[in-house]
Amino acid sequence: MKKIAVILGMVVIFATCGQAKVNVVTKSLVMYPEKEMGKIVRVVFNTDDKGSFLFVIKDKNGNTVRTLSAGNVPAGQGFVEWDGKDFAGNTVNEGEYSVSIITGISWNIDETFGKNGSIGLETMEVKVTDPEKIIFKSAGEIKKISIGETEYYKTDNLAIAGPNYTVKDGIVQLNPTGGAKKDDVVKVEYYYPSFLENPWALDIDQEGNLYVLYRWQTESMKSPAVNLIKISPDGNRVITDFGSDGKIGPFTFHTSQVIVSEKEGKIYVAGSHDSGHGTGVFSLKTGAPFYSIGGYFGTGNPKTTFTPSGIALGPDTKIYIRFSAYDRTKEKDKGFLYTENPIAKRHSGYPPLIDNYWGPSMESSVPPDCFYASAYQSDIAKIKDTGTGFVELYYLSVPGNPVGMSFDRGTGLLYAALRTTTGEIAVIHDTGISLNELWRLRDKNLGPTHAVKIKGNNLYVIEDGTKPVGRILTGMEKVKIEPQGKNKITKYTLSFTEEKDVCRISVKK
Repeated sequence: MKKIAVILGMVVIFATCGQAKVNVVTKSLVMYPEKEMGKIVRVVFNTDDKGSFLFVIKDKNGNTVRTLSAGNVPAGQGFVEWDGKDFAGNTVNEGEYSVSIITGISWNIDETFGKNGSIGLETMEVKVTDPEKIIFKSAGEIKKISIGETEYYKTDNLAIAGPNYTVKDGIVQLNPTGGAKKDDVVKVEYYYPSFLENPWALDIDQEGNLYVLYRWQTESMKSPAVNLIKISPDGNRVITDFGSDGKIGPFTFHTSQVIVSEKEGKIYVAGSHDSGHGTGVFSLKTGAPFYSIGGYFGTGNPKTTFTPSGIALGPDTKIYIRFSAYDRTKEKDKGFLYTENPIAKRHSGYPPLIDNYWGPSMESSVPPDCFYASAYQSDIAKIKDTGTGFVELYYLSVPGNPVGMSFDRGTGLLYAALRTTTGEIAVIHDTGISLNELWRLRDKNLGPTHAVKIKGNNLYVIEDGTKPVGRILTGMEKVKIEPQGKNKITKYTLSFTEEKDVCRISVKK
């Protein structure tokens, strides 16, 4: 068992990680954040083993105002400090604040969601009992039917019908002359709850509805197209009063990220307009298009938002399109403010993976004039809007090739999808002066992950599903980046190992 001794001024805390047992020697501490003396509380702790610990400071109503971490600390003594400020950098109000310690995180699949916890590509097998009458019911849109070594794909126009099988109301009938024999196994790959080929990015509204970007391609298409689909909170149906039967699009294959803004009643979709260069604005209620922001205005034109791999909403009416600032109430180039790429000072910074393979690469943060950006192959950087440009505050190299991210304002934790073979999510803490990777969530049943979304205690994880080709595939293989996931979105419930209310701090002005 791992033991921690924590000292806050006169407060001593002993905790056991896992099922931590905390022994509080003193339960009160006074600090004066706006005076010279007593403005900083130093949390000193000893541990007989290395580990990562998150200190959670809450107000009297139980709201988290700040979290503190020292990263993955070695055995021995360490410390964290609190300056009496909240996540946004504002000094907290006078009053009593409690301190809790999170020593670990775990996750479990929410099997009430979709098909046993997932939506996307599913597989079923049917044993042939009568070769003259092969009939079965599919729970979703069919991608492929296999009988032995023979494979039958959907037709090019996405209609599930052809000379080898027909589908009507989910009932599949195979051609009895197709060569199937008694006891053969028919393997069916289908999409649940609807066509959902190669999910790419998502956001979630207050009711829990999912807005999912998916990229699809038929044999006659030179490049993929992208649709946005609205799916119910339980993952079992498409919300058909949105767009056209629950979908809007198709968009260009450069489309990479979606943001839902409940307050504005709008949806922002990066790369949906102007051949993949403009960010589309749509009605959250109906999916109807309003206008687009940015676009292509000529090579070298600072107003050009060239194939944006990510977007983030800033304060007031600002939107960050990669490293360009725009007024999001104005269309095309009318809202252009300024542009600057601070990551380019270290390396290209764009795109996050290889050539034309990217995903959602930005996430809003606190304060509202800051955001996170995943950079080429390994880095996650925190970027600040100065009002005239952008600066890189700090960054973290994250092994595993981070792509899409999601930030939890309640804990200060940033979740990042990684291109590892065993399905890993990096859990990163923003201290306000640095990024610390605290834990990794792993599920051996996951493939390489592509995007994540945190909603309360639920984490939605996207695995894309289309293998890149050509130089993109070659480039990814060269640097050992796994090219594709398992074409699914999985919902997890997060659990924290937490020792609550281990001591109290009195803040005075």
